[in-house]
Amino acid sequence: MGNAKKLQKVKKQRKPMDPQVKRNLINGFKSIISNQAVIDGAKETPWWVAVIFFVLSICLPVIPITVQYSKAYGASFVSSYSFNSDRGIENTFTKAKADGWEIKVENNLLTFNKDVTDDFIASDINAETGQYNFLLYVSNKTGSELGTFVNKLDAAKYELGTTNPYDETKAEQYTADGTKFYTPGFVVLAKDTMAMAIYKDNSTERAGASLGGLDWHNSPSGDLLERVLKVDDTLTYRQKTEAIFNNWKSVLNETYINQKNTTMLNMSLIYLGIYAGLLVFLGLMVFVLTRGKNNVYRYLNVWVCQKISWWAAFTPAVLGMIVGFLLAGNVIGQMAFIVLASLRVMWMSMRQLRQIQ
Repeated sequence: MGNAKKLQKVKKQRKPMDPQVKRNLINGFKSIISNQAVIDGAKETPWWVAVIFFVLSICLPVIPITVQYSKAYGASFVSSYSFNSDRGIENTFTKAKADGWEIKVENNLLTFNKDVTDDFIASDINAETGQYNFLLYVSNKTGSELGTFVNKLDAAKYELGTTNPYDETKAEQYTADGTKFYTPGFVVLAKDTMAMAIYKDNSTERAGASLGGLDWHNSPSGDLLERVLKVDDTLTYRQKTEAIFNNWKSVLNETYINQKNTTMLNMSLIYLGIYAGLLVFLGLMVFVLTRGKNNVYRYLNVWVCQKISWWAAFTPAVLGMIVGFLLAGNVIGQMAFIVLASLRVMWMSMRQLRQIQ
């Protein structure tokens, strides 16, 4: 009997859920599809509920953008087709090492054991065509000075079938003879960064490049040439070339890490700002569109109109995130949330918030 009385007391002490809290929860779930629930929820719930919707709505569609940039890697521009840059790396690095070059990563910088000039330290010449296949440079230049040097190499031209550089004094002769030109692929190993470009065969058209923004902060200390060329001696020639090129790709990926992280952070913050600005703008639109003389919602102030915009944005944010993952890297995926949120607010303004005729 004693236990029964205790249970009865516990049951009596339980209070039913507050009707307003229950209504707010219902509106919260219904607002996913119901515009009227959005309006009612925005008017009746505390301010912090709208802030939660605001934060979620600007963060969710940014997730696929952040993930997209986090997956970028430095060797992407040579992953599909190397245009003989794989053999170029192997041959020029091998020649540089044989010539006594030591190129070391020390304290996040490259050091060289020989005097550095603007000329290449090793070249790979195609035995069949008689022209440069690849060139390896080292440089003490930094900043804009290095950029000017790299741009000069990128614009360099050689006569097709030779190692003869383009001669401006023969420009008219070249035109008359129909002489064709090519640009060889190259790597520039500089003190604080590096650059690489590859070109289509027998062409001056660039096939891929990474011409700046890389650094040595995430590369292990030691001799760079030794590291790239270190492979199993039992491999066949083709396997050896592939293994060396994979070592070089690892270097490209390491030097890109800081730039990747910076780009990922910047792009995420930019889109957070764009999406936040959009929601504030849509809230102002709701306020303007309800100012009509015959509009029953004319009593809504700016703050309530902002909360309506923020409540309404959650569903478009979820859909925008899904579209962003489905269309990763596509501008449509990045714009999906903007379009969907705008459409919902405009539709709500024309239907639930319209003027009485």
